[in-house]
Amino acid sequence: MLCHRCGSQVPDNSESCATCGLKLTGAAAGAGPRRRGAGVEAPYKVGDVFAKRYAIREVLGPGPVGHVFRALDQEMDVEVALKVINPRLVQMPEERTQFSFALRQGKKLTHPHHVRVYEEGEDRNRPYFTTQLLEGMTLRRMMEQRAAQGQRFSAKELEPLLAQLVEALNTAHKYGPHSDLKPENIVVLPDMLKVTDYGLALGIPRLPFLQAQKVWRVASYVAPEYAEGGELDIRMDLYSLGVILGELLTGQTPEEGEVPELQAHDPELPPGVESLYRRTVNANPLARPKTASEFLAEFSAALARPRPASTGPAKPAAGAQAPGAAARPRPKPVPYSLTAELATASPLGSDMLPPPVPTAELPALAAPTIQVPVVGGSPTLEELPKATLQEVPVPSTPTREVPRVDSAPTELLSADSIEQRLASKAQENARPLDATQPLDSATLAAMMGRAPKPAPAPAPKPRPAPAPPAPAARAEPQPRPEVHAAPARVAPRNVPAPAAPAPRSRSSTVVLVLLTLAGLGLGAAGGYWLLWKIRHGSQPAPTAPSPSQGAKP
Repeated sequence: MLCHRCGSQVPDNSESCATCGLKLTGAAAGAGPRRRGAGVEAPYKVGDVFAKRYAIREVLGPGPVGHVFRALDQEMDVEVALKVINPRLVQMPEERTQFSFALRQGKKLTHPHHVRVYEEGEDRNRPYFTTQLLEGMTLRRMMEQRAAQGQRFSAKELEPLLAQLVEALNTAHKYGPHSDLKPENIVVLPDMLKVTDYGLALGIPRLPFLQAQKVWRVASYVAPEYAEGGELDIRMDLYSLGVILGELLTGQTPEEGEVPELQAHDPELPPGVESLYRRTVNANPLARPKTASEFLAEFSAALARPRPASTGPAKPAAGAQAPGAAARPRPKPVPYSLTAELATASPLGSDMLPPPVPTAELPALAAPTIQVPVVGGSPTLEELPKATLQEVPVPSTPTREVPRVDSAPTELLSADSIEQRLASKAQENARPLDATQPLDSATLAAMMGRAPKPAPAPAPKPRPAPAPPAPAARAEPQPRPEVHAAPARVAPRNVPAPAAPAPRSRSSTVVLVLLTLAGLGLGAAGGYWLLWKIRHGSQPAPTAPSPSQGAKP
C-alpha cells in the first residue's frame, strides 16, 4: 500500500511508514472499499471475456459513469484498466460518435502525468475504453485516510502536488479542457501523480453526466458554466482545481453556490491563498486565473509572502468557534451573467463621471452665408443686420434663386436649363449689381436667351453637308445686344448707387468658366446628334418594313 502522507510504498503488515514515520492504524492500513457505490452490481464478473478480447480478472469498482475492471488484453498479453460506460448515458448514435471523438483526443496525451488511453469502442451496446493500469491510490483515498487520522494537508505540502497537477493540465489544455477533474481521477504514485479520464465529460451528454455526478455527490467539482449549458473552455478545469485545493486544506467544498471561508477553518492559512481560492471558484469564468500556470504562480507567491504579525488576541483553533460569537455570514456568489469587470470592480462614484462639456466650447450658430435681398427698396447687403435663418424676412414677390457655388446641383441639367443659366449670367454681367427693376415680357424673354413669340429668330438654313462646328454655334446665346438695351426702356427706381463697382469675385469667375465649358460640351453633343440624324435620314428606307411599323412615305 501507499503512505497517505508522503506517498511512499509501505508493506501491508507495517505499522508505520519507514519514510515519514507516520503510524498506520487499522482504519488507514490496507486497501479498503471505495467511498461510494459499494452496493452497485457490476455488469461482468471475474472470468468473463468482454468484446472477445479482454478477460476480466478483477472488479476494481463502480463510478458515476460506469465500472472499472482489471482485464487481460488477450491480443497484446498485457493487463489494462477496462472502463465500461453505462449505456443509459450515451443512447443516440450521435452521442456515441461524440463519445468516440472525445476518447480519440485523449489518445494524443503522452505526457508522463497523464494515463495513456489505448483503445476505445463498443460491445453489446456498451461503450468502453482501456487505459494504462496503475498500482497506486487515488487522491480521494489519500484524503480519506488523512481524515481518519484527523489530519489535513498544509499549504507547503500541497505545493509539489499542485506543481505536478498544473503541469498535467498545461499539457492537456493544448487539446482542450479536461472537463472531469476531481480527486477520484488523480492517481498518486510513489514518485509522481497521474490524471485519468481526459475529456470524459465532453463525450457524454451534459444532463445525464451532471445527474450522475449529483447521485455520487461529486457535482461540486463541476464548473457552473457546464451545469448551465454555457460556453466551455480551460477555465472550467481551474474551477475544479480550486475546489480540490479548498478540500485538501479544510475538507470543505462549495455547496449550492455557497463558497466556504478557508481561514475560518484554518487561521494559519496565508491570506493570499484565501484570495486565490475565492477567485478560482468564482461563478464567473472571467474572474478566474487565465491558465493553470498563473494559478500556481499566485499560489507560490502567496506562500512566499511574509505573514503580518498579529497584535490582537489569539485566534481559536481550527474548526472551533468562540462562545457567544455569531457565525460569519458566507458571501454570496457572483452571478454567472456578470462580466469580470462588474464582478471585481468597485462601485462607480460621482467623481468618476466624465466632466461636463463647457458651454464656451459648444459651436455657435453662425449667420447665414446666403442673404436674399427683399425686392422693393430694401437696404443693401452691408446694411442688413446679421440674423439667424428664422429672422430673414420672406418677400411677397418671388425673386430669382441664385445657385450656391459651394454646393453640387440638385437638379438634372438639360439643354434648356443650360441656355437659361447662360442667359441669366449674361444679364447679370450686363446690368449693375444693385438693379432691382421690374421685368416685363420682352426683358424676361431676352434674359432667358429666347426671342419673343411674335418675332421669332430665323432658324439657320440646313446645309447639305453639315460640319460639326455648326451645332456648337446654336448653343451660344444670341440676344446679347437686346440684354444691354433692355434696362434702357425701364425707369429705374430710386435705389442708392454703390460708391464704387464691386469687383467680380473669384467664385463667380469659376462658375462662369464652368458654365461656358458645359455649354460648349452640350453644343458639341447636339451637333453630333444633328449630324447623325441628317446622315441616317438621307439613307433609303428598308425594302421589307415590318407590319407593326408600317410603310414609310
